[in-house]
Amino acid sequence: MRTRRRNTRGGVAAVEFAVVLPLLFTLLVGVWEVGRVIQVQQVMVNAAREGARLAAQGQTINLTGAYTQISVTTGTPNIRDTVLNYLAGAGIPTTGATVTFQFLDGDTGKSQPYQGAKGQRFKVTLTVPYDNVRITNLNLLNLTDLVARVDWVSMADDPFTINTTVPTWNSLP
Repeated sequence: MRTRRRNTRGGVAAVEFAVVLPLLFTLLVGVWEVGRVIQVQQVMVNAAREGARLAAQGQTINLTGAYTQISVTTGTPNIRDTVLNYLAGAGIPTTGATVTFQFLDGDTGKSQPYQGAKGQRFKVTLTVPYDNVRITNLNLLNLTDLVARVDWVSMADDPFTINTTVPTWNSLP
């Protein structure tokens, strides 16, 4: 009669699992964090792009038909509110977020989009604290801020004047 040997390795799988589990868990959370950072970074670039598109106009026409100068933080519409509203619409907290505007060439002493000349390059930079968007309390990526920067070109109109005198017409004799 044959006797069956009892499996003496029954607990080895549990021990191996207990040893490998922290590594697998860290890897899984790390991939999850990196995915979140990539997703938030893409949303931030899109938000900065929306602000840059607005800034490129320099001025716009409001509902009453009057010109409205586009500025960084004041007036409606403005770059800061446009960018932060985009972030909020995407579900990203805006606490501590900063939006900056800077001309890159030409007269760089100007600070408002409506002061730009046609073709003048500028950048819009958005900075969001990493604590606003991280998923876990583990700081596996060792980040403090996420930054998105968009370079754009001012599309301000060329200055022009209109001759308002009506031309005369001489009839033939």
